[in-house]
Amino acid sequence: PPRHAAEPAQAAAAASRGLAMRGGGIDIGRALLDAALSSPLYKAVLVPQAQRTMVETAERNGVPWRDALDWIKARGPWRLSEDDSAVAIPEYYRRPFHAYEQGNLCWDAAWEGEIASRAVGARNFPEFGERGEEAFRGAFDEALASLGAECPAGGSLVDLGCGSGISTRRLAAAHPQAGSVVGVDLSPHFLAVGRMLLELEEEERRRWVQPLEPDGRISLLHADAAATGLAACSVDVVQLSLVMHELPPAAAGDIFAEAHRILRPGGQLWVTEMDFATEGFSKLRSNPLLFSLIRSTEPYLDAYADWQTAEGVPGGGPAAALAEVGFGRIRLAAATGRHFALVCSRPLNGCEPDRAVDDRRAATAKPDTHLKTWEAKAAAGARAPPPTMNRPSRKIAQLKAEMAEAEASGDLDRIMTLMGTLLALEGGYEGEGGGRGAAHPEGRCAD
Repeated sequence: PPRHAAEPAQAAAAASRGLAMRGGGIDIGRALLDAALSSPLYKAVLVPQAQRTMVETAERNGVPWRDALDWIKARGPWRLSEDDSAVAIPEYYRRPFHAYEQGNLCWDAAWEGEIASRAVGARNFPEFGERGEEAFRGAFDEALASLGAECPAGGSLVDLGCGSGISTRRLAAAHPQAGSVVGVDLSPHFLAVGRMLLELEEEERRRWVQPLEPDGRISLLHADAAATGLAACSVDVVQLSLVMHELPPAAAGDIFAEAHRILRPGGQLWVTEMDFATEGFSKLRSNPLLFSLIRSTEPYLDAYADWQTAEGVPGGGPAAALAEVGFGRIRLAAATGRHFALVCSRPLNGCEPDRAVDDRRAATAKPDTHLKTWEAKAAAGARAPPPTMNRPSRKIAQLKAEMAEAEASGDLDRIMTLMGTLLALEGGYEGEGGGRGAAHPEGRCAD
């Protein structure tokens, strides 16, 4: 549309102003990319293109995205209750997220969250097919167990940042001895989807893309993970699964403090997350082109990566923040080639926390098989790339060369065109940096 015509020029002007203000040493290519990504043209044209590729890739991998989406939409009417407006939404949570302008505060994100999680698992672990997500989440279960994660008989578990409850339902299934499992989330839309799924009859449950079993121990609570309203010292285990990278570090610190408050003395906090200290994510972050695309739908990813890999801090920034609010016995282990698990405890009454950090990530390092290129997928029996497209390594090398020329000339129109091609490539084939499809919606999961 004509109104987009002025956007590249305006974006370039904004980038130039930013460069002038911040001085030398700035990566001009990255600044131009960031400017282009803020253009409405990116949202109107390139994001839908990447989303279509994500859907098509999911369906090739055995995840019936479109059918599942139609099915869950038809379970409506979808409405929020008046009580939902009583929960204060922090400003950081209102930002556009995962290519949704309203972030997690919209029905589209809630409907597609569990489908996208299934699709990402199938894409990232092709040898497991549409059950790839189980392989991914199972790696976290094993790492947590190796660190001494345990729930007492009759214990209470709380899953902070649960989305529609994929991780909550899995938590309940993994711990049949638990007395109660509470999922907490800020999005009333995701919680509405999660509650509907818990109420389905058996025949309907079989139609969903995620495992569903009736479990009267599970409840979903609309609240801020940093202010749950749960009683102090009332919980045995708190879980925070793949949530921290979606938060500003200060918000993560507030959630740690709330977890410490609600845990009983001796209770445990379990954390699973991306590890930017690993080679795979370090390589991804060092590629400004790919990382700019990913940051465009993950607004706090850069801040998380800096915090999580803080130099001179045993276990990184999260471990230091946990110790600061009173946690002790902090243990970390590798879960996949790009993720870690962490277990820590609230000290018993009258005991000082053991502030030593037991970081076992190097000793437990895993092969980086989390994301596979088309060459590896072919070896695993996946279908070859379409004949009209080169293998990703050659295609990305070509795009890099063309992007370098466009950056050198300041040609934002060309940059936008190249980004469209890269978004489709990244969404469908991962790219050599191993990153996720930059514009796919994935709720609270997958990475």
